[in-house]
Amino acid sequence: MRCLRVMATILILLVTGFGRIFASDVVPAKLSIADAIKIALTCNVDIKTAKSNLLTSSSRLRIAELQTTYSVGANTTLEHTPGESGIANSVFGGVQFRSFSGTEMSLDVSPFGTGSEPTSLDLTLRHPLTYRRGLLSEKADIIQTARSQMTIAERQAFQTQQSTVLSVVRAYFRAVEAREQVKVQERALALIEQAARDAKRREEAGFARGIDVYRAEVQVQQTRERLNVRRESAKAALDQLMLAIGVGVGATPELIDAIPEVKPELPSLEDAISKALKNRAELVVYDERLTTQARQVSIAEEALKTRIDAVMRFRSSSPENLISASMLEEGSSAIGLEIRVPIDRRAIREERDIATRELNILREERAFREEQIAEEVRSAYRSLESAATSLEILAQNLEVAKKNLLIAERMVEEGEADNRDVLSAQESLASAESGMLSAKVDLYLASLELNYAIGEDLTKVSLQ
Repeated sequence: MRCLRVMATILILLVTGFGRIFASDVVPAKLSIADAIKIALTCNVDIKTAKSNLLTSSSRLRIAELQTTYSVGANTTLEHTPGESGIANSVFGGVQFRSFSGTEMSLDVSPFGTGSEPTSLDLTLRHPLTYRRGLLSEKADIIQTARSQMTIAERQAFQTQQSTVLSVVRAYFRAVEAREQVKVQERALALIEQAARDAKRREEAGFARGIDVYRAEVQVQQTRERLNVRRESAKAALDQLMLAIGVGVGATPELIDAIPEVKPELPSLEDAISKALKNRAELVVYDERLTTQARQVSIAEEALKTRIDAVMRFRSSSPENLISASMLEEGSSAIGLEIRVPIDRRAIREERDIATRELNILREERAFREEQIAEEVRSAYRSLESAATSLEILAQNLEVAKKNLLIAERMVEEGEADNRDVLSAQESLASAESGMLSAKVDLYLASLELNYAIGEDLTKVSLQ
């Protein structure tokens, strides 16, 4: 059992060490918010996945746009009949063509053959007259679907990029806040320790009681414990930043950007909702899905119609080894109409009804998503207003806390109070400073989250 624990410990150390090496190779010693975003847009696995999906959609679109495909081949066979054996060879090839309007053409040719393998030429041309023509043709549907998937992949990649940027910015400034909270607690500890030393001197001089010294020393220990908690929180916040960037835990860069001082200008709520309904990527995705589904309903309805195709065929073969001009003269050709009437329409109607129901559900989902987006904007709007109000209140509280500390210290110096008021005022000052830091970060993040809810590009907004 001890051996297993040792092996597990070694494995953890190796993995942790590898993560630190990887992170230190990517993350600079001094990290700005701009650098953090750039690294995340390169290293974050969600970004990589979205880019891969986008490239796949692009490839599928290029495949869908191919109208003509070619194939070539050859075969050799050993033939045996009673009293005779030999080798037959042939070379063959083919061309397949499908136009956007629905016209289809196939050409199969064997230009060379020996033994029992003849040379041959087979051409078929089909053009729809009443069924799946133009934008409803099979080829047009494939291309339109591929283009729609490409658009969806682009919007989803943008959405992933925005959520990643928001996560990185949030993690970055929470880490900055945690670092500054450590400094606040360090200043508070310095003040408390000074108060404890002053109480000790006053006790030795006979101007203070032992309870004052004890009270100050207890406050020192409590403040040290809070400082320790703040330091651990700062480490955890930095680890969260590394995870948000996508480089793993281990790097400990210096965050060089300070907590932003922002005074956001709020647009009207109506304008914010209107912009969101124009910008949000989810609605574009729904629009593409609705267009595709509406086309599927039309195609399902087309299947209920009588299908009439104009068809032309030409076939020719020759026992000669090489294809010759005579094959074109001696081949058989046919031109006419091909009519197909769907007699049993039960399955076709069910397919049409399924497509129609899915289209109606998509419309309802889009309308509901619009309501959700509007509520997200309202919520972000209210959060920003609340954060701005909280910052104003905390700024006033900070000034009051500073004045209360000065008054308490003056009263102790003049012998009109004990150090209880000083310790309380010092704790209130540290709490007010801590609250101000959090309020500044909350205000900035609330403004960024409103921009996110509106659908603006955070790579531009967050770097301004």
